[in-house]
Amino acid sequence: MSNTFSKSVRAQDSLNFVMEWTQAINGRNSISNALGQLMQLANAEAALISRLSIPSGKIKYIARHCIHEGKIWPSQPQSQAELVLGVCLKTAKAGSIWKLSDLKDAKGATLPLCRNPIPIGLCEAIVVPLETTKGHFDHLELHFQHRPAHHNLDMVTVLASILASGWGNRLPGLISAKVNQFRGHGISAIRDAELTPILDPENPASLSRSEFRVCAMLKEGMTVKVISDTLSVCPATIRSHLSSIFSKTCASNQVELLHLLNRKADSTNSDRTSEGAVRQIRTSLS
Repeated sequence: MSNTFSKSVRAQDSLNFVMEWTQAINGRNSISNALGQLMQLANAEAALISRLSIPSGKIKYIARHCIHEGKIWPSQPQSQAELVLGVCLKTAKAGSIWKLSDLKDAKGATLPLCRNPIPIGLCEAIVVPLETTKGHFDHLELHFQHRPAHHNLDMVTVLASILASGWGNRLPGLISAKVNQFRGHGISAIRDAELTPILDPENPASLSRSEFRVCAMLKEGMTVKVISDTLSVCPATIRSHLSSIFSKTCASNQVELLHLLNRKADSTNSDRTSEGAVRQIRTSLS
């Protein structure tokens, strides 16, 4: 492959990501899918967007994507923004680049100013501030298990200002609605876990048609690879569906999800389930 061809492919992939990002922050696509595309572009192991509440210091995850999505024991990436930015957390410029490696000296030892320990296995973390207000701090992160190549860092640097600019012009209310949606799913899952099964016709977890189908296949004992082959889609697509399913059902891995999928309905809810099934049949016949 020629160097020119390689650069042209990389430029096209970057352009495709920008289009995906623009659609996602305007509510026409999944933010998690856009993060997955950015993660592949930068050759990172994880990508996430978090909102830090300035008054309380609590972290709310808006979207997360990692290479372990869909595996039995997925690793959920945790925000390192407070570690990387430190006292500059509230003043960092939107679109700027902050690196975990800047906290180390030439010998790789953690500098005294870094009060919190660096997570084991995390070689590099890049933090891009997206927006800072009086109430919250939004940021994007990329996590690397190995030292990233210079061209990957250069690409992230170029995209950083585009990411922040787009975030500032996102669809009003999109992020608040997404955070509340996840919170609502959690409350619903706790309240209805023993009442309505996930695959009930009433669809208590609000799964999409594709997510519902993936759950049904998982319940039959199919693996991610078998499901992707059966549906003629790539495994990454199935893992993306699983990531969304985990968020909606409050399951942290496939084992927990399978437990929820195999949970039987409470007897007090049997009448409601039957009525839901009748409505679904009527809808499909109309």
